Amino acid sequence: MSQSEATTKYQQALKAGKRTYKNCLMSGRYPYLQILDEILSDDMIAGRVDLGVIDVPAGQIVGAKSIGRRTAFAADFMPLLSPDSEFAAKWIALCAAHLSDEGIRDPVRCYEYMGRFYVLEGNKRVSVLRYFEASTVPGYVTRVLPENDGSEAYARYQEFLEFYRLAPL
Repeated sequence: MSQSEATTKYQQALKAGKRTYKNCLMSGRYPYLQILDEILSDDMIAGRVDLGVIDVPAGQIVGAKSIGRRTAFAADFMPLLSPDSEFAAKWIALCAAHLSDEGIRDPVRCYEYMGRFYVLEGNKRVSVLRYFEASTVPGYVTRVLPENDGSEAYARYQEFLEFYRLAPL
């Protein structure tokens, strides 16, 4: 793929991001990525488990670990920054790599908490792969185990963890 084709893809992704942003605002939803550090405090964590590199379902990647890229992405990981930004240049380079023989090889780094994934490193890789509707994203995953709060969500998650222990799917 040529640089100009990748630039066109960025402009299309940017348009999609702006549409998502606007639709979220109009429906009263938060327009940016969820931030794990804002959802979770240290006293809510029972432990951490490294899962290694797994195929992360793209639809379950809902946010970022920290606030650093909050306004760079709409809630669906589509970009929101100007096409003449450094961010856009890097996104375009990743896009061109994805569609070449080279591909995007490096797994992202992310955290899984209660069945949802939050990216620590590789937000633009996720954005490019989501733009092209990839079903999974390779990721080095650290599972964050919640403290028992007695909720139904906690009980369901414990059932999932037992299933995952037997069949890590």
